[in-house]
Amino acid sequence: MEKELLLERYGGQTRLAVLEDGELRELYLENEEREKLVGSIYVGRVMNVLPGMQAAFVDIGLGKNGFLHAGDILGGKSLGADAGRLEATLRERSIRDLLRPGQQIPVQVTKEPGGAKGPRLSGNVTLPGRLAVLLPTVGYTGVSRKIESEAQRARLAGLAEQIRPEGMGLILRTAAEQAEDEEIRRDVEYLRGLWEDIARRAAYTAAPALLHRDMGLIDRALRDMLLPDVAAMKVEGRETYEAVLEEAGPLAGKVRLYQGEIPLFDLYRVDSRLEHALRRKVWLDSGGYLVIDHTEALTVIDVNTGKYVGKNCLKDTIFALNCEAAEEIVRQLRLRDIGGIIVIDFIDMEDPEQRDALVQKLREELKKDRTRTNVVGLSGLGLLEMTRKKVHQPLHTLLNEPCPLCQGSGTVRSAQSIAQGALYRLRGLALGEGAWLISAHPEVAGQLLLMGVPGGIRAFVRSKPGNKREEVGLEPVLEHELPPKARLLPPQ
Repeated sequence: MEKELLLERYGGQTRLAVLEDGELRELYLENEEREKLVGSIYVGRVMNVLPGMQAAFVDIGLGKNGFLHAGDILGGKSLGADAGRLEATLRERSIRDLLRPGQQIPVQVTKEPGGAKGPRLSGNVTLPGRLAVLLPTVGYTGVSRKIESEAQRARLAGLAEQIRPEGMGLILRTAAEQAEDEEIRRDVEYLRGLWEDIARRAAYTAAPALLHRDMGLIDRALRDMLLPDVAAMKVEGRETYEAVLEEAGPLAGKVRLYQGEIPLFDLYRVDSRLEHALRRKVWLDSGGYLVIDHTEALTVIDVNTGKYVGKNCLKDTIFALNCEAAEEIVRQLRLRDIGGIIVIDFIDMEDPEQRDALVQKLREELKKDRTRTNVVGLSGLGLLEMTRKKVHQPLHTLLNEPCPLCQGSGTVRSAQSIAQGALYRLRGLALGEGAWLISAHPEVAGQLLLMGVPGGIRAFVRSKPGNKREEVGLEPVLEHELPPKARLLPPQ
């Protein structure tokens, strides 16, 4: 599999596309006017402590207070990496024993704010480098799960124990597998110095205040994505190219300046593929399709046979379609950056072996995803449940906004329903003699002409193409003053 990175800066926006074998797999956006929060460290002031939720709200100076759960405070040096001990401590101690209103506390943003919610915070800071991640508040060492060689894992685990700063934790990243020991030591030493500087400023800074801003998109791409398995990183614009080249380090040879006449993202049809990524329905090559719906609590993906009829028996047809859907679902999760709880309604299968094989197929495909995922498995209703770490806002939230007509529900009232509502209103108003004029959208006016009005009411309807469909005007009128093209509603 050939992997390429495309980078451009244009119109106040930086865009990074990840291609695998020429196909768009991930897209990251960063606007100059929209500040990225995840990874940044603040000294905050505790505003509210809620024992019933084992949580606190912390002011970090952003307008909306951040949410800090007790589980993100207690994972300190005294607890190490003992998850069982952490859970027991949470049961025994109230958050009131840990925080009080007005207290200053250093916190890191772990999740961007969204909707009515403020950012998610943690008291357990992580400082990522190119080869390692420093855990200043947790005495734990680990090695990236993507390093599969047992010999390499053992070597790196031993090295991590040797070089981790006293009282701190350390995780060695995937890129460390190809790095020399001395490179890893230098990376850890840089992170240790960075933390000491942050901690020193936290002790003398009044809350709320920013202590450390995480890297921008370009720097994060160089740190986290420009790895040995990347064939090339193509950059449009000489100024951006030179800035990238300066920071690329040993992998600078993979950075290439694009100077073609066609814009880089147009050449690779990124924008046209992006339009498909925003659609609710996704067609599969076989003729089946997915339907992706986002709710407040979770994302639901439905698998449908569509035009796919298979070749042999029904059992094999369904299994083949579900496997194809599993591959496409993982591609969509990555491209749309969907996080949180995800429920997938695959087509029902009765064969237990095929059900197990499908779950395993999904897990294998998810290994291509850099974001942490957890496949829970098939529920009693045959729904596959999984989670994907939610850090940034998904693509549909970044690029879309709620429809002003449907308020994000995806549906609007039918013309017939609106017309019926207008008749109910008219019934309450037309208590005496006289005529009434109804001004309505053409579709609603057409429905009123079909329905007519109850006996005893004299009403006219005027079609107004400029009206929104749900806008209906009712007013008394003298018949000799009726506007042109007003039509008398027939009696019911």
